[in-house]
Amino acid sequence: MSDLGRQPILLILLAQVVASVLTAGVLALWQGQLVATSALMGGAIAVIPNAFLAARLLGRKAGTSAEAMLRAAWLGEVGKFALTALLFAAVFVAVRPLSGLGLFGGFIAAQLVVLGIPLIGSGWLDGRDDK
Repeated sequence: MSDLGRQPILLILLAQVVASVLTAGVLALWQGQLVATSALMGGAIAVIPNAFLAARLLGRKAGTSAEAMLRAAWLGEVGKFALTALLFAAVFVAVRPLSGLGLFGGFIAAQLVVLGIPLIGSGWLDGRDDK
């Protein structure tokens, strides 16, 4: 995949990290440290599996053919799902005390960043007008 194709994927991951930190910051001021820390963990639970998927899609083997790209996407999505479930389970088992509201709030905030993909793809963010 070209550098131009990598840029939106890396930008989305960075935006998810920023959304997680901002959410945790707002929650720290509003609800306290426990909720903010839980929100950071929720954001990490969203970002880490997405980074795994990105690594699969941006890997050298993925760009060799359409079949290789499909295989990378399939394995990336399965791995993303498994990592998400594993990370949620690990946090619920190992972290005490935990704010469920903060955890899911951070997770949702990071996932909502993906809604910005059409803006990036349309060129709106870099000033292009493809109409």
